[in-house]
Amino acid sequence: MDRKRAVLTVFLIGWVGAGSALAQQPPIDPNDIEPNVVGVRDESEITEEEAESPAIVAVAEYRDPLQPLNRAIFAFNDVSYRYVITPAARAYRTSVPPPVRTGIGNFFHNLKTPIYLVNHLLQGKPREAGTDVGRFLINTTIGVLGFMDPATTRFELEKRTPSAGDTLEGYGAGYGIYLVLPFIGPSNLRDGGGTMFDSMLNPIQYTMDNPEGLAVRIFDNFQQYAPFAETYFDIRDESQDPYIFMRNLHLQGLERDAAYAEE
Repeated sequence: MDRKRAVLTVFLIGWVGAGSALAQQPPIDPNDIEPNVVGVRDESEITEEEAESPAIVAVAEYRDPLQPLNRAIFAFNDVSYRYVITPAARAYRTSVPPPVRTGIGNFFHNLKTPIYLVNHLLQGKPREAGTDVGRFLINTTIGVLGFMDPATTRFELEKRTPSAGDTLEGYGAGYGIYLVLPFIGPSNLRDGGGTMFDSMLNPIQYTMDNPEGLAVRIFDNFQQYAPFAETYFDIRDESQDPYIFMRNLHLQGLERDAAYAEE
């Protein structure tokens, strides 16, 4: 019994720590995957496993020096997703009607407005910061504490989710090295560090002094993952080496986001 309790405790702590990262980096939607980006590495440098995976993206500072550790964490995450998180997410989607799930997602997004506001200010985007404030006021009042989103549907105020990782990128910070984080999945040094900053701006972070607050934090992370529960395995099973496949998709996402930012 003590061993099972210890395992459960580790699992919950991992999900609590994943909060901001899940908020800013939702699992990959297969409908949003960009075409493979042509790599810049010499063909002789590409392994057989990589050749069967999405193309290496054209990111000059591409590095994966922690691959052995990353692979171990990837394997741990894979088991967690397969036997715990995904079955729970499937049950959640089945038992909770879509309008209710949407309302819950709206509530948590509205609650985390400080993250978006501060990052927009740090990025030198006062107009977007003003939109964040307007959205919060409208959705908290007319939208019944944020469960509804009239700021989007009635006032056409665009919903944005900037992160500290985006802010650091805007100041010229490279992504550093590729990382796989427990329970979170693909990330990098820049975005991982940004997650720590974002967590300090997350009001939910300060509700963890009691069991109720801990439950709220875990549920927030869970409800963000639930819509993509099946997506992970759809993507994972497309390659003989899922680690390389998921890594390359992540790197393609970095390249795509950088290209969009320059437009």
